Amino acid sequence: MEVAVGDLKEIADIIENGERFLLTCHVKPDGDALGSMLGLGLALEDAGREVRYYAQDPVPKGLSFLPGSSQVQDHFDPDYASDAVLVILDCNEPSRIGDMAETLLELAKRVVVLDHHLGENLHCNQRKKNGLGKCCGYVSVEACSTAEIIVDLLDCLNWSMSVNSATCLYTGLITDTGSFRHSNTDKKAFLTASKLLDAGVDNYFVANKIYQSCPRERLELLGLVLKTLEIHEHGLFAMIHVTPKMFDVTGATEEDTNDFVGYARCIDTVELAAFVKEVRAGHVSVSLRSKKFINCVEIAQKFGGGGHFHAAGFRTPGTAHEIREVLLNKVHEYFEQLDISGRI
Repeated sequence: MEVAVGDLKEIADIIENGERFLLTCHVKPDGDALGSMLGLGLALEDAGREVRYYAQDPVPKGLSFLPGSSQVQDHFDPDYASDAVLVILDCNEPSRIGDMAETLLELAKRVVVLDHHLGENLHCNQRKKNGLGKCCGYVSVEACSTAEIIVDLLDCLNWSMSVNSATCLYTGLITDTGSFRHSNTDKKAFLTASKLLDAGVDNYFVANKIYQSCPRERLELLGLVLKTLEIHEHGLFAMIHVTPKMFDVTGATEEDTNDFVGYARCIDTVELAAFVKEVRAGHVSVSLRSKKFINCVEIAQKFGGGGHFHAAGFRTPGTAHEIREVLLNKVHEYFEQLDISGRI
């Protein structure tokens, strides 16, 4: 399906003129996906619009503190969807919405895509010559998060933010910038954070919920995962993994592995880190993170994945041990093609 790219004012006009909205995001929603979806949805509700929220996967326990999170459902009413503006947040590829993506896209009378990832399947990089059509997208890879785009959109609409809406958006902002540590943190990110704090966000409350409220099982699993650490490419590449057996032993869940890759990335010599995750036997996902000059997307694309320059990933069949070996070979080839002298 082809999506025309409009500017934010055109998106604001669609939102302003809509009455019913169905908001959705990518599978396994993170802080930015849920924060953006709920932040926009609560603002729509405050403006008198009818809103429903759909996500294929449940709200992670660590994000259940978000206002409105209890309204997110894993199903939708086809009759409602057929009379609603479908807003897709934090992704622009149908497969990332989940199994019901094509049904949703066919049912909706209008589709709006809001994202900060570079994608291909919805073709958000070209404007239709015959106008905006059914589908319109605003994708800004310069934005630090989709939450930042929502704040800009609400400014465009001249809508005020409630503290609940701002709390959701602030969560999206700080999780996608790694509490303002990632390379996507720029002046605009801090200015956006300032707006959200002005709206009444309790920074300590959000930070405590996200970074200081983890279950014991997470730490037990982390202990096992760190024992799998290997360093390659003269100290530049670090890799860790998790297996189904580790989950069984600790009683931890996939949610508990959030940002495990950061522990490998924080090693002083490491420029590229990989976390190979096998939650169910034969199903592997890989998270890639880099510091300076390594383009994670180029590596992820070799496996059909995508993402950002410093943060990307992919999914593939296989076991954690099998994919470690394949990934190690691909990374070795990648490093051989790089001229790293003087970069470190």
